[in-house]
Amino acid sequence: MSDSSRHAFEPPTRSSEDKNRMTANTTEPTATTNPEPTLRTKYDSRDRYGSPGTSFDTFENPSRWEALEGEKTADRKTTYTGSQSLRLVGPNGHHVILQREFADPLDFSDRDISAMIRTTTPSKIGFYIYLVDTDDNYAALELRDITYREPDIGWFRTCPGVFEVGETEPDLTDISRMKLQVTNATRDDVEAWVDDLRLHPKPDKGYIILSWDDGKRSYYEHAAPVHDEYDLPAVLTHPPQPEGVKYDLFMSIDELKERQSKGDEIAAHGSVNDRFSEVSASKLDSILRRNKRWLLDNDFGGANFIVYPGNDFDDTALDVIGNYHYMGGMNQSGNVNTTGVHGFDPLVLPRTIGEDLEISKRVVDNAATHRNCGILNFHDFENGNTMSVADYKTLLAHIDSTPGVEVITFSDLWRMRTNTTD
Repeated sequence: MSDSSRHAFEPPTRSSEDKNRMTANTTEPTATTNPEPTLRTKYDSRDRYGSPGTSFDTFENPSRWEALEGEKTADRKTTYTGSQSLRLVGPNGHHVILQREFADPLDFSDRDISAMIRTTTPSKIGFYIYLVDTDDNYAALELRDITYREPDIGWFRTCPGVFEVGETEPDLTDISRMKLQVTNATRDDVEAWVDDLRLHPKPDKGYIILSWDDGKRSYYEHAAPVHDEYDLPAVLTHPPQPEGVKYDLFMSIDELKERQSKGDEIAAHGSVNDRFSEVSASKLDSILRRNKRWLLDNDFGGANFIVYPGNDFDDTALDVIGNYHYMGGMNQSGNVNTTGVHGFDPLVLPRTIGEDLEISKRVVDNAATHRNCGILNFHDFENGNTMSVADYKTLLAHIDSTPGVEVITFSDLWRMRTNTTD
């Protein structure tokens, strides 16, 4: 395929009004540093950074998309931007697969893709974007699992990283088709909406975050020395109940401060006894206020960021969380579950459970190859959801020897997310 037939990204022909709307959303505000932690946030990060990058498709012309499986209908009542979204239904155990063909192949080699989605069946679906080249080779960008909880749903943005490629690597400079897929993991109907596809520049390398929940002493005794050996930072949280620092199961305040002095970042954690989708807004506000105040009183610099207990949340929870934190999540999966660094929803980050060494190494390799970010999550070496000490040492050695990948903190990721000027 000659270079002249590969087009730079240009939105499809639209009305002048629609062009003006898209032009107004082509760049994000620029931030050079993270906000100084304060008890309440200075702005709602989901509002300020809700439409990053450049617009690619707002589904004003749904005829561009062919339904290969399942059902699609234009929905003018449920929209994120423009006059309509696409409602997607997978009946009786079927997936929904949409396809859009490009008259001239497009170059996605330096672009990530995000989409706004919402669903009444979040526990039953995943959301995938496929890029297919002119020789039918593909890259699958996948949000593996959704822990947003019904019935209080809302829109959230996903910027899925590459999960896998076909037997032959696709030529991302020569993409002839894009597919959107809502997977159906049941024999029942599933329902979702998609809107506002956007494009984002890839960074020049990949990133890994090593995230340890619960503030357990297990990290301090067995993982921290390996982090120091390789000079790799981690993101730690306080115990689910901050007063847990008084007990031997958890790191003390002095030990957490010691780890902070070594480069680790201490972030917030919710109460594991109160799932964010199940408590009232007032109770959640009280929990978040208490935990952030504790972080601020003890001078922990990661107070702007949060990990959700149980990995579940809903629309009301996101509204309350935005009053105290700029970034967090997660949509958690047991398989490779990565993200683009410039297009994710600030409060709906994905992560991968760090229980299996080979899957975790794939996260590292994929992040390096496709310039995405992988957040690997751990709790306690005594837990089944965390790999063994020996495997963790092997993982850090693998990260250290893998070119094109850097271990970062939440603060580093947030700086990249907010410094985008596409």
